[in-house]
Amino acid sequence: MTHSMLSAPIRIRPHGSDTIRDVATLEDASQILIDWPHAKRGPFYQAAREKIEAALEDRQAAAHAQEAFTALCDHAGVLVR
Repeated sequence: MTHSMLSAPIRIRPHGSDTIRDVATLEDASQILIDWPHAKRGPFYQAAREKIEAALEDRQAAAHAQEAFTALCDHAGVLVR
């Protein structure tokens, strides 16, 4: 399986975790979204999910998926700067 690398890793602290995780591929981001708390899913989550799926299927640029995922993580307060 080919991993779709992001232009730069996105550092997050997943919900309820003290561990910082580097998200380096679209597959990593997709896994984070699978584990995303249901109560915290909304428009930012949906946009990120759609863009990541489209990028994994080569229907959209990975940069758009990375931007949407970063926006979601920032909005949710899990992005580490």
